[in-house]
Amino acid sequence: MHRQKRGIWLGFIVLLAFCLLAGCSAANENGASSMSNAAKGQALTEESGSVADSAGGDSEALAIAAADGGAASDEAAGGGIAADALTGGEAYNQKIIYSASLTMQVDDVGAASSALRQAIGLSGAYIMQFQDTRHDGEIGASYTVKVPADGFMSFIDRIEQIEHRSFERNIGSKDVSEEYVDLESRLKARQLVEERLLSMMEKAAKADDLLKFSQQLGDVQEEIERIKGRIRYLDNNVAFSTVELRLYQTDQAIKQAGDGEPNLGTRLAEALAGSTKAVWEGLKFLLVAIAGAIPVIVVLAVVAVPAVWVSRRLRRPAKAVQVSPDEEREPSDPDH
Repeated sequence: MHRQKRGIWLGFIVLLAFCLLAGCSAANENGASSMSNAAKGQALTEESGSVADSAGGDSEALAIAAADGGAASDEAAGGGIAADALTGGEAYNQKIIYSASLTMQVDDVGAASSALRQAIGLSGAYIMQFQDTRHDGEIGASYTVKVPADGFMSFIDRIEQIEHRSFERNIGSKDVSEEYVDLESRLKARQLVEERLLSMMEKAAKADDLLKFSQQLGDVQEEIERIKGRIRYLDNNVAFSTVELRLYQTDQAIKQAGDGEPNLGTRLAEALAGSTKAVWEGLKFLLVAIAGAIPVIVVLAVVAVPAVWVSRRLRRPAKAVQVSPDEEREPSDPDH
């Protein structure tokens, strides 16, 4: 009985000693961690102080050093800008810009344009740019349409249902997620510098320091507005896709306005245009004929000129020698 009690007491003592050792080791680890964090904070503070001292009293360097030191302190505390951008609470969303280029040949551009406007209204899209073209034998219309990204493919399917002869489409996309994250990080950093400069302007005692802080603040705010503008541009292009559409019809005459006969001015204009076209076609035919005859004329000239010259040379010895009448009547003297 005595030995059993003694064994119980020994087990209790051993358990108590183990608990004490575990508590001491945990306390040592916490103490080492706190000392490490304190050392890091002191190092950052000393680094900021050394930057400020090396600036030699320059207000611009002081402002930049203070902003950078504050950002480093925030990152050491576990809430830095880089940590927010990479592992923040917001989920990573892909930013993709979709675009399409469509070409459609139709029988009637007017009817196809009406069907296109109905598809635009049903899809919640809007026309950004429009151009009407009319050439000899072709009527066309070009559209630039902004379509909500969630209804991009359904809008293209609606366009494909328009009555057509041929249909061509080219769909592309561009991933701007990396640029978007980079812009957000830069915006947060610049806004942090803006806050530091504003606080330093409130504490500035010298006019020179206030002027320098004001110039720096203007540059930072200008950069912030540029970043915001780029972010808005990307947001708009991500939310609304761009569709370039061209409708055209060929081999069809343009209908005259009204069912009656054309007036005198129209008839005169048509007659003048027809005669001018006939004269121009005849002139073109004449020029083509002359251009085609030039080689033949050159060959004939090369052959004919030597032939004429040789024939003339051969005719000269065949001519008879002419004798005067006095020489014919004078008798010949044998003595002489």
